[in-house]
Amino acid sequence: MKKVFLALAAIATIASFTACTKTCSCTTYLGNQVQKTEEVELDGDHKNCSELSTLVTIANVKSGVECL
Repeated sequence: MKKVFLALAAIATIASFTACTKTCSCTTYLGNQVQKTEEVELDGDHKNCSELSTLVTIANVKSGVECL
């Protein structure tokens, strides 16, 4: 009985670590001005917040989305 309890506890612990989702803070820039900031959850296609970023800087002017 003790082994069954330990096995169930181990499975529950592993499942709790794999079930967590990562949240990224994404800021939208247009002409160096912040338009909005929002929290976005990573989906299965992305592993890092930086993969969601589409920030472009031309002549020291930022436009796009930066996710950290």
